[in-house]
Amino acid sequence: MNELCDTLETFIDGELAPVDAENFRHHLTRCHACEARMKELLALELIADDALHASGDTLAFVRPPSLLKRRRTWMMVVPLALAAGLAAWVLVTRPASSTDSSELWLGQTPGRTLEARLTHPGADRHRPYEVMRSGGDKPRALSLRELAKLEEAGDERGIASAYLLRGDPAQAGAFLDKLDASPDLDSDRAALALQRGAPEEALALADRALKQRPEHAQALWNRGLALKALGLSLQAAEAFDRVAALKEPGWSEEAAQRATELRRQEEEQRKGWKGAKQRCDDMVLGGGVLSSAEVERYPGLSRLCFYDALRTATLAERVESLRPLAVQLDRVDGGTHLEDALRRAARVDFEARAPLAKEYVRLTRGELAPASRDTLIAKLREARQDDILLGALLFVSDPRQHEEEYRALALATKDPWFALLAEERQAKADLQRGQAPRALTRLTVALRTCDSEQRFSYRCLELLRNLSLVERQLHRPVEARTHGLAALARARGGREWSKEFRLIQELGQVAIFHGDLSLARAYMEEAILRTPERCEDHELPYANLALAYYRTFDFAGAREQLDRAAKCGRPPSLTRAFVIADLAHTHARRDMDADLLTRGLAAIRSTPAASLEAAGDRPMLRHIEGRFFVEQDRGRGQALLRQAITEAAPLLASDVTARKARVYSYTSLILDAAHHGELEKALALFAEERSLALPERCALGVTVDDERTALVARDASGRLLGHYDADRRQRLEGVEGLVPAKLVDALRDCPSVDVLARPPVLGKPGLLPPDLAWTYRVAPPPPASSPHAQRRLVVADVNAPAELRLPSLRAWSPPDAEDSSLSTLKGASATPTQVLRAMHEATEVQIHAHGVVDPHVADGSLLVLSPEEQGGRYALTAADVQGQRLLGRPVVLLAACHAAHSTTYFHETFGLPVAFVEAGARAVLAATQEIPDTEASAFFEPVLERIRAGIPAALVLRDARQDWLRSRGSAWVRQVLLFE
Repeated sequence: MNELCDTLETFIDGELAPVDAENFRHHLTRCHACEARMKELLALELIADDALHASGDTLAFVRPPSLLKRRRTWMMVVPLALAAGLAAWVLVTRPASSTDSSELWLGQTPGRTLEARLTHPGADRHRPYEVMRSGGDKPRALSLRELAKLEEAGDERGIASAYLLRGDPAQAGAFLDKLDASPDLDSDRAALALQRGAPEEALALADRALKQRPEHAQALWNRGLALKALGLSLQAAEAFDRVAALKEPGWSEEAAQRATELRRQEEEQRKGWKGAKQRCDDMVLGGGVLSSAEVERYPGLSRLCFYDALRTATLAERVESLRPLAVQLDRVDGGTHLEDALRRAARVDFEARAPLAKEYVRLTRGELAPASRDTLIAKLREARQDDILLGALLFVSDPRQHEEEYRALALATKDPWFALLAEERQAKADLQRGQAPRALTRLTVALRTCDSEQRFSYRCLELLRNLSLVERQLHRPVEARTHGLAALARARGGREWSKEFRLIQELGQVAIFHGDLSLARAYMEEAILRTPERCEDHELPYANLALAYYRTFDFAGAREQLDRAAKCGRPPSLTRAFVIADLAHTHARRDMDADLLTRGLAAIRSTPAASLEAAGDRPMLRHIEGRFFVEQDRGRGQALLRQAITEAAPLLASDVTARKARVYSYTSLILDAAHHGELEKALALFAEERSLALPERCALGVTVDDERTALVARDASGRLLGHYDADRRQRLEGVEGLVPAKLVDALRDCPSVDVLARPPVLGKPGLLPPDLAWTYRVAPPPPASSPHAQRRLVVADVNAPAELRLPSLRAWSPPDAEDSSLSTLKGASATPTQVLRAMHEATEVQIHAHGVVDPHVADGSLLVLSPEEQGGRYALTAADVQGQRLLGRPVVLLAACHAAHSTTYFHETFGLPVAFVEAGARAVLAATQEIPDTEASAFFEPVLERIRAGIPAALVLRDARQDWLRSRGSAWVRQVLLFE
């Protein structure tokens, strides 16, 4: 602060260079410790009236010709009005307290204990970062006197900063909540997230601050810390480089040191692994055996190389030389499996084995054509060289070939390594057959053998990685992320640098699936930085970066990433082809794209079947082609999109990629029809997609795809109205105002409106005004069947797990105690398993419980039920409801906070209400926000009673909502949605 005050005088003297003057202006707007010096300069008549002017709530400094050249001339007198004006500016505009107490900002200590940076000037003085080996001091109490000063000054940011410095994130967050949105607030929230151990959240907040102010010093610093916590060391180093370039005293030097150290550590890990890999390869070819230190450092890699070295041994003496390695590796993973393998290998006929071992070496080096490989496999089978055969079969790219033979050979070894490998390979075969759920089950069961002792950690990380890949294909990004991170932790624990590199790319793809584009970009850019010399490895990250840029409406940025990928000379991957098709309707399209896309799709289709991750990739390729050409040649594009829908149809039950191809194809067809004013055709497509009859009146179709919006309404008289635009420049969050007033007015004469909304609109509140009766129409009415006897199920008085610290809800009591159709699940009986079982035959289901939104546990919201006796599972999620058959076609009331909160993807809305409807529910009532416990039953009981009486649910909800708003004014009822 003293430096700023001194610089103020230099600025007034006109002695600062233009660049330095501009930098000073920026810092002075946040300088509050300089107030006294500014007043002093006023009093000494050292600031001329034309040297500054007040504009709004900012002070702008200029250097006009009339500015005094030297302070000593003292030729001008500052008018009293100017002095008064400056004093008023100081009082009104300062965003923080003038207090500069060293105790307040813990400035009395020689080092700082908070690694993150705060934007409050008093809290951002540089001191060396110190970590206490005891785990840190206890949080220091905040002086009530100093707190009172901050509160009197209205300095919520200062109070929040003081609490953050003292390690009290809860109190800090409460005061940050009072501040208006700004880059400074986002940066401080990033510091708060880092203190809470949430680096992903910190990264997103820092990126948001930097989008508005690219050189925001504190946000850059906090971004570096977030990336470091995520293990993205080279990205973190780049963030600290940008801080160093700002030339801030102290901070820049520390930033440069951090960047250097991060790069040094990454280079050491890379060189260490590559060196060990080279020595492993040499050992396989007959070279020296790995040292004990290398085995300890790289146990997974060492075991891999042991197996191949044993297979390529042509003499008994060579087999014996591997014994120390076998003994040490057996100690690592337990058992005597490798010593047993040595004993078996020592008894073979080396004269017969030697030529086969040499051929196996050629196979591992990629020197055998497929025909020669198959010949070698036949010879190994005939010679009964089972251990070499086990290795050779892994070089067959399609895991469905020799599937049973491989499993039998693997289990015959009685080595857990090969048992786990057999499960992994069979899961890949399941995936190739389009049986992703079966692969999921197989991998989940196999992982139960992986314990906390990290035995066979290399194989367990591969199981986790493959499980994450399967979950990504099933579009379960929460679970895919959890298992991907677990695999990454094992890879880092075993120093498996190459596995870590691959997992970073895959976690970037998961982040894109989950809509976390900030995290996706960080992962992909890290992957590129880690292999700068291998352009062939950059196709995946560049293509996914292009997708991430596209999703943020940065079409030029997406094109730039595609151009970088093209420089590597490889044909487009499926992801790159998708982005090329996406850009076809934007200004970033290129004339050469048609040829590039055609050649890329041909290359993908010509590859072996095993190269396509899922059966649904084929209709997806057809969709990509149609999505592109519908913008160039409507007839050709429409035909391709129709073909994609047809090809996807038989795969919908088991293949998420096929479901995506179908949904995306309908999206392209609907937008094409709406764009060209073909409203009848567009509405027919909305209905066809959900197997509904074409609505004759009172319907609204809504779809949003990136920057484009298409709406088609049919009013009470059957008249069609439409709207199409391509003006959106940010991702869709809320939908209030999405429907133009002319369409809303056209629907007002309707008794109720069926809304055929597609993801990501489906499930969002506020699409139509609360005085209209409307429902989200999810599926066609159930087929007529014999009426079920009334069976009402109420789940209430749940025993929520104590660790969640949820307050107890009011006890539920039945309005009619004599109702024989009513059954209840209460207390310890209200577990997820019991509730799912009891719902099957119910005609009405009420669940009174807490609802929680936790993106780390489940997509959408979850209902907190009583924990199971075995395992303690308490959450009822949309994934649990999916696949259930609700035979009683119930009306479902989810009387829980956030129960209608859904996660929206481009191909589906994933949440409890849609899951219940798809499981067979006639109607679902749920709210997207909090529900007051004292009002829930009073509102919902009359609603359910009128629905039981046969009144349409949309009318009942509209009337109840309007009555409630008039009588009580509780706004939460606006968020209650109906799904049918």
